[in-house]
Amino acid sequence: MRLFLVLCVLLGFAAEVRAADYAGAISAYRSKHRLPAVKLDGKLNELALKQATAMAKSGAVSHNAAGFFGTRVAPLKRRLAAENIGAGFLKFEEMLKQWEDSRGHRENLLMKGARRVGVAYADNPKSPYRKFWAMVITD
Repeated sequence: MRLFLVLCVLLGFAAEVRAADYAGAISAYRSKHRLPAVKLDGKLNELALKQATAMAKSGAVSHNAAGFFGTRVAPLKRRLAAENIGAGFLKFEEMLKQWEDSRGHRENLLMKGARRVGVAYADNPKSPYRKFWAMVITD
């Protein structure tokens, strides 16, 4: 039992480290465009994970998988909020590149006034996509 608890803590820590790496990659992209870095936000990570998990469960890429985006972010009381989603990319670098190459996703990555970000993924090995990604960015 003790080993199980230690593994859970370590896996949770590993997930936080990965999310921090994702925020760092997004910040590096924003820096290239003379925009300030974004900081990892735990509440945004939770929202992103809920969205990614809902998409993985349904097997479909949809902004409404976990409910209407406006409703999901309303409790945060933020002036600015945007979401990027995607699937089929096993590495974050690949997903980020696709977002950079897509006009709407790029606009979200480069949102002026953005200060916080959350990124998560969920796996569904039975889906042809295999991995579902979500990013939430706010002021």
